[in-house]
Amino acid sequence: MSFNRNPDVVLLSKEPHMQDQRTASDEDVVRLVRSGDASAFRFLVDRYKQKALSLAVRLLKDEHAADDALQESFIKAYTALGGFRNDATFATWFYRIVYTTCLNALKKQKRAFVHEGLDEETLVRGFVDVDITSLDDTLVEETIREELAKMSPLYASVMDLFYVQECSYEDIVKITVLPLGTVKTRLNRGRHALRQALLKKIPELESWTKTS
Repeated sequence: MSFNRNPDVVLLSKEPHMQDQRTASDEDVVRLVRSGDASAFRFLVDRYKQKALSLAVRLLKDEHAADDALQESFIKAYTALGGFRNDATFATWFYRIVYTTCLNALKKQKRAFVHEGLDEETLVRGFVDVDITSLDDTLVEETIREELAKMSPLYASVMDLFYVQECSYEDIVKITVLPLGTVKTRLNRGRHALRQALLKKIPELESWTKTS
């Protein structure tokens, strides 16, 4: 199926749209674009740009590089939309494009995935899961941001997909093309690193996790 493939039209179009398109499902918007309404793609851009940027920043550790990768990802998604199948959600399909685009950028930069506190040889034992999304204290939020910024992209990206994008384990497997066991291991080790960093600044968190 073919449609207008000019990315400038997609990302910069200012044409008015009916209000109900703003609440339309991703699948409905995809059908609109495929049927010839190229400017409808901007609703998907608006819907996913902030969360996708968060994922890109976790991987690239640089906001300017993340912006470039996100723009490239939207263009890739638009030009490949004709081949989008409904065996996955648009969100999962798009995050896979963002993830791959960022990994390719990292390979070009020849950046190493290193984090001293997360070595692959050490199993995290006795970890108590903490619902970090329920903690809104400023110090907690700052600590989480700082630790994610230091964390290896391999761990930070999985943490972002799970907590920010609210992806399921199965979706993360599809996006990263990693075995489920690897996804769970990286998520648990990422949580462990966050928990240790939080405990250093908020000792009372220890009692919260023991009673949760």
